[in-house]
Amino acid sequence: MTDTDKLLTEPADKAPLTNPSGGADMTSPVDLPESEEEERNPLLWTSIAIAVATGVLMLFNADALRGWAFELEPGPQSERIVAITDGWYRQTERFYLDRPVAAMSEWWDGIKAIEFGSDDQRGDTVEPGGQTSESEGADSPGFSPE
Repeated sequence: MTDTDKLLTEPADKAPLTNPSGGADMTSPVDLPESEEEERNPLLWTSIAIAVATGVLMLFNADALRGWAFELEPGPQSERIVAITDGWYRQTERFYLDRPVAAMSEWWDGIKAIEFGSDDQRGDTVEPGGQTSESEGADSPGFSPE
C-alpha cells in the first residue's frame, strides 16, 4: 500500500470549519461571510471594463480595425465601413496614436528576424507573376530541389 492509498482509505481527522460570524458549519472552505458593504453591481463593473478596453483599442489599434474592414466582402455597406475606418485611422495617425502599435510591430519583426531569419537571408525572390525562385540556400531545411 502506497502513501497515497493510505490517505484515501483513512478518514480525515480534521474538524469541519466553522463560520466566523456564527457557530454554524460552513459547507465549503471557500464560503465567505456576508459582506457588510453594500453590494456593487457586477454588470455595471463589467460594462465599464468592456467600454474602457474598447476605447483604448479604438484609439491605439485603429490599424487592426482598418485591416478588418479591408477584409470584408465588397459591397455598398463594406465600402462605407472601409471609408469610416480609414478616416478613423488617419485621425489617430494625425495625433501619433499609431506609434505604440508601430513600435511593438517593429520590435516583434526584429525578434522574428533574429529567430527565423529575414527574407533577405533565405534567398527567396518573387518573380513577375507571383512565382518564387530559390536563388540560394536550396540545401537548407525546408527547401526541396525540383
